[in-house]
Amino acid sequence: MIGRSMVPTYLRYIVPSMIAFTLTSIYGIVDGLFVGNVVGDAGLAGINVSFPLVQFVFAVGTGIGMGGAVISSIRAGRGDEASSRRAVGNTLLMLVVASLPLMAVLLMFGAPLSELLGGRGATLAEAVNYITVIAWGTPFLVLQVGCLPLIRNRGHVNYAMGVSVLSGLVNVALDWLFVVELHAGTAGAAAATVIAQALAFALCAAFFLRKGERIALRDFKPQARTIGHALKLGMAPFGLTLLPEVTVVAVNMNAVVQGGEVAVAAYAVISYTAMIIQMLIQGVGDGSQPLVSRSYGAGRYAEARAIRTTNYVITVTIGVLGLAAMYLLREQVPAWFGASADTTQLIAFALPVFSLSYVFYGFTHASTSYFYATDNAVASSTIVYGEAALVTMVVTGLGTLFGLNGIWASVSVVQAVLSMLAFGFLRKSDHALSRRTSPEETAAPARA
Repeated sequence: MIGRSMVPTYLRYIVPSMIAFTLTSIYGIVDGLFVGNVVGDAGLAGINVSFPLVQFVFAVGTGIGMGGAVISSIRAGRGDEASSRRAVGNTLLMLVVASLPLMAVLLMFGAPLSELLGGRGATLAEAVNYITVIAWGTPFLVLQVGCLPLIRNRGHVNYAMGVSVLSGLVNVALDWLFVVELHAGTAGAAAATVIAQALAFALCAAFFLRKGERIALRDFKPQARTIGHALKLGMAPFGLTLLPEVTVVAVNMNAVVQGGEVAVAAYAVISYTAMIIQMLIQGVGDGSQPLVSRSYGAGRYAEARAIRTTNYVITVTIGVLGLAAMYLLREQVPAWFGASADTTQLIAFALPVFSLSYVFYGFTHASTSYFYATDNAVASSTIVYGEAALVTMVVTGLGTLFGLNGIWASVSVVQAVLSMLAFGFLRKSDHALSRRTSPEETAAPARA
């Protein structure tokens, strides 16, 4: 655990991050609330089917932004501010370059991809309506989500939180206007998201134009070593952002076989509620990342491990509380989304079963954040992409053997296996760092 002197600094980083991530998840849920109550099950299922494509866009921005941010922080921890700024400039360049082909792909292939992800009939029509509008705003989505880690790693955590909060409030207001008042359906919900993300990007751009934060033109000059390193580190946060949607795809494709559109709509509600718990946990890991990276870069390895231990206490506690909340609210949650009677009955059973995974999720994902924050791309990427492979196999296998009950339990099984894998990597990492840690640091309390 961190020492008492470090608590204010730790809280100054993780609290705004947790707030921002939680509000982001709530704003995402608002899309489902408005669409579910106005459009119905088909609209709700349509957004759930196409949202993995949206999350892929966010994942690209997050992976590039977080990879560059980690490098920037480690270099700053070593006292090399010029090199730290070059990492920021190269990261911004990569974000711009990555956004344009993504937009082209979604515009050309959004419909067939939505069908491939499980869209059928009315569900497919609503999915296409949603993703077509999102496609036009892809550059804003990539740039906004990629800039926020850079801003946090410059020490401006409250500014990053403010950007998330303000854009989210705009999203909610426009959801009400477009979906409820103008009856624009899923396309209206997508338009609200795009406009809100465009506003968020404008605020991020304003940050990097401020005196003291302005990035010089020379810092945008591509450096192959920096770009390669950022992409390597970014693979884990990319996968971590996309993983919930890998789970969504795997569950949707099996649920539609085992239970039809009702099962897909039920899982849409479950995945929306899961988003809150997952974003809270991610907020802890990403919020503390600048502190871990700077401690690691400065050679204060015991301090980095103390932050990691504190993260575990918080994230596992969040997982336990999330499980309890979903059990207690299993009858109320479906009504919030306007679910039909059949869908409600299915959700009431499945929600607590699925939510057991939160307890393990807190440990595995806090571990992943620690690994990429300390430049351990092998461990972080192995856990992340191992999870993707396991989810696909276990959901399909248990779904085939036990039907919908197996599908609901499969995510908890995957997270339990990954917890053991993460523990093995942690022991190996700690052993390696212990040989690089001085006796004086080992005996000293963690510093702010």
